[in-house]
Amino acid sequence: MNKRSVNITSLILLLSLLSLLLEIFIYYFIPQHFIATAVAAVTALILSHFFLETSLEYKNCLLHSAFMTVTSAGFCSIVYLMQPNEWIQYDYWTLLFLLVNWLIPYIYCFIRDFADRGPRFGGYCFFFHGMNLVFVMIYLLAIIKQFFLTPLYPPFEISTFGAHNFIPFMATGSYIENALNAGTDLTTVIQYLAETIVFFIPFGFLARVYCRDINRFLRIMAYICFPALIELLQYFFGVGSSDIDDFALALIGTCIGTLIYRIVYAVSYQYHKRDFLEDRTVAKKLLFHFDGNF
Repeated sequence: MNKRSVNITSLILLLSLLSLLLEIFIYYFIPQHFIATAVAAVTALILSHFFLETSLEYKNCLLHSAFMTVTSAGFCSIVYLMQPNEWIQYDYWTLLFLLVNWLIPYIYCFIRDFADRGPRFGGYCFFFHGMNLVFVMIYLLAIIKQFFLTPLYPPFEISTFGAHNFIPFMATGSYIENALNAGTDLTTVIQYLAETIVFFIPFGFLARVYCRDINRFLRIMAYICFPALIELLQYFFGVGSSDIDDFALALIGTCIGTLIYRIVYAVSYQYHKRDFLEDRTVAKKLLFHFDGNF
């Protein structure tokens, strides 16, 4: 590693640490936590742009985002374990505070790579897979919390055994119908449905990315087995609702994730004639070679 690389790495870590301290300071002293989340989003965008433009390498954005994501996850975990606490509160903005430190650089670098017409910036594939690795580590911790430590329950009682155990959305549909007839607020059931679906969208996207070269049947089995495994583990440990509705909602989220992959792939190929996961330089060489032989 040369002296310039060391200097850039030190600068990245220093600015990342300062931005983290600023965000935590705002989070602690301002009760409206959306302000700290907004500051985190703006800071992540500015620093990602700065690191990419100064080094022309996506790997420096990876270093910044990985540092911010891991340290933010540590901060969120500490705040969560401290509850109840009168000095600092845990809420959904705390999770968004963690999410934006990963998501903003991810989206920004994707847009820059997509919009770049030439190989001006290097190492996007390394950035993409590195960011996914960071996300998977946080995602696994989120799965443990969401499904085993503080599982999300549907807003209605489920009988021990019956047709609802085998027919998707029978219990949920009955509850919604009764709630509509009684004029009951549906916010809780909508939140339950939306959270379960959204939680599995990243799994669908990543499973499609990393299983795209395997047999289609095996790929479909992977989509099915992961949510089924979570439901079986919930049943085994006696936590969560562990019913057919959760499994069906997980499959819907997985399908949305795979659809997002297909859309991104189609748009990338339409505009650039290449897979968005291929190295830009290699892709250009292959296209040129193909045109020459044609």
